[in-house]
Amino acid sequence: MAKINIKDFDFAVYDIKYITLHRLSYKNVKVPRGFIFDGITVPAPLTVLFSNKDLRQGIKAACFHDFMCQNKDKFSRKEATNILIELWLQVGLNKFKAKIAQYGVSVYQWLKGWE
Repeated sequence: MAKINIKDFDFAVYDIKYITLHRLSYKNVKVPRGFIFDGITVPAPLTVLFSNKDLRQGIKAACFHDFMCQNKDKFSRKEATNILIELWLQVGLNKFKAKIAQYGVSVYQWLKGWE
């Protein structure tokens, strides 16, 4: 069994949320250590489309997306959604599910008033 080092982990569970254990970077987005986010939020009708594996693999994508959503003055809605989908695709989400996620996130953000 491989030796596990806490420095190898990006996140920890904090209450019912996640917290970054160190600074994370992707493209022009830098999420600070200690950033708290809620993980992946999938509306009830769409949960049947995503497996537990999909949701676990999408935690990093959700982290970046949530950070960008909390910093709307620096990032556009489209940028945040694109980063979410790019990162999720990198860990194996299939393109069909990615399109559904992209559409769902875009509609949700539009309804919430993020232009």
